[in-house]
Amino acid sequence: MSLGLALTFGILYWIATCKLWYGILHVLRQPLFLAVPIGLIMGDLPKAMMIAAALQLIYLGSIAPGGTLPSDEGLASCIAIPLALAANLEPGIAVTLAVPVGILGVLLDNFKRTYMSYFVHLADKAASERNIKGLQRSVFWYPLFVSIPLRVIPVTLALAFGVDAVTSFLNAIPAWMTTGLATAGGILPALGFAVTIMVIGKVSLIPYFIVGFLMIGYSGMNMIGAAAIGICIAFIQSTFTASGKAAVTVDTSQSDLEAEGDF
Repeated sequence: MSLGLALTFGILYWIATCKLWYGILHVLRQPLFLAVPIGLIMGDLPKAMMIAAALQLIYLGSIAPGGTLPSDEGLASCIAIPLALAANLEPGIAVTLAVPVGILGVLLDNFKRTYMSYFVHLADKAASERNIKGLQRSVFWYPLFVSIPLRVIPVTLALAFGVDAVTSFLNAIPAWMTTGLATAGGILPALGFAVTIMVIGKVSLIPYFIVGFLMIGYSGMNMIGAAAIGICIAFIQSTFTASGKAAVTVDTSQSDLEAEGDF
């Protein structure tokens, strides 16, 4: 594959993971989404979609507990789909390429989180100084542009040199580095859960959080079933909360009318 084409897919991976808008954060990095621009660029959209469908089955129920990726589906898609199209591989073979690449993406993501902590301190300093522009740069712009080499270079090199380069790189990573990154990644779920509890903020909602955690951890239920139950619980909670507020409003208005009538 030419260097220019490999660089194009590296930039695509950076766009898919730069988190410009959290509303479409998880959609941009999914195989079926990335297969569209990859297939159009390489001139074989139907084959790209077939490969992406096989990859999507791997990541269909995957979540990031505490913000820790179990596998980087974006990196796997941006490498496995173009390589499979270029070599005319079957979707099943593309899946075997995607699995180790996705694991490599987890290591890269943990490394990114490590050095990104520097910008958190910059943001704290800017906030203490009431420097709004400095806070915006530390929270958004600095991490956005600093992540370019980490996102673009691995995809470009992998596509330019092929599958053998990816395998050689994985084998060349020292054991101490993989162990350290894996340990750092293991700490992040606890931090993520703590942040989630802080975001919830209401004591009355914490039992829902604990029930969801226990249900996933001990029931063996998959994410689709848990998500359906969560949606139903949220709907019931919002319905009864709204009904309770409406009842309070009606009772208050009736009390006011009675008071006025008595007067």
